[in-house]
Amino acid sequence: MGMRISAGQSSAAQGGAQAWQQRQQQFKALSQALQSNDIDAAKAAYASMTAGAPASASANANSPLAQIGKSLQSGDLGGAQQAFAALRSHRRGGDNPPASAAPNAAPPTSTTGGLLNVVA
Repeated sequence: MGMRISAGQSSAAQGGAQAWQQRQQQFKALSQALQSNDIDAAKAAYASMTAGAPASASANANSPLAQIGKSLQSGDLGGAQQAFAALRSHRRGGDNPPASAAPNAAPPTSTTGGLLNVVA
């Protein structure tokens, strides 16, 4: 009779990693749309990024993300591009954001959320 021990990620950790990857893809889509001067694609990417965001996330009307939305809504592509540059600067550490906001950071992981399966 043997014993097998295996460790697995919890579904919460997997969901967090998937959400992080989706957020990175949305950010990239917005970046590409703004760089190619495609305001319709930028509006769609912005809507995708902000869909389902909690109300507290948009509470700061002066945040770069909120400024992107305002600029896109009014058709000001240049303003949206400037606000995106400010957002990118903020994400890279210009305003000392949390490490999880860095665009090239590894997805969040949990060292305490794993499951331990023991089968005898």
